[in-house]
Amino acid sequence: MIKILEAPARWLAKTSAMLGGFVLLAVMIMTVISVMGMSLHKLGRFLKKSYELEIAPLLALGPIPGETEMIEAGMAFIIFAFMPIVTLNRGHASVEILTNAFGAAVNRLIDLVADLLLLSVAGYLAYRHYLGTLDKYANGETTWILQFPLWWGYAGALFGAVIFVMICVFCVLRSFDHLLRGTSRQASEILH
Repeated sequence: MIKILEAPARWLAKTSAMLGGFVLLAVMIMTVISVMGMSLHKLGRFLKKSYELEIAPLLALGPIPGETEMIEAGMAFIIFAFMPIVTLNRGHASVEILTNAFGAAVNRLIDLVADLLLLSVAGYLAYRHYLGTLDKYANGETTWILQFPLWWGYAGALFGAVIFVMICVFCVLRSFDHLLRGTSRQASEILH
């Protein structure tokens, strides 16, 4: 059964990470443009004040309105979008000071317990985020500058949170399968 679920789980996690990467790239580009606009506007004010130069194009520039609102909404989505691929590849930091001495069978049990704990945390986060999304939708709260509904950002992050829970369920099943079969676990290359 794990072999059947492996490909869809991998596709789901990779797709989520790719979407998160695109949003991260958009947030980065927007931030650079906003900072450049603000800096050039300040330069224009400095030149006008100090040298009495009228540089209208520089004075017309400025930061992107509502940049922080868009970054807040984007970052919530980005964080949840990357969690599934990290979880699937066992990329979370693991400190293996004692566990290496326990042997493979105990480590498989530890992996199962860790995956169950992560599933419970992911499920709780997704549930609470779902309630927060419903609350923001019901009260009609909007952002200050752009006036877009706050629930949009919550819903985007909820999308990633649900995928995170789905991948956590797969990882629990995979760890349980490894425990029953006595097969070794696969971890990412980064161990601490």
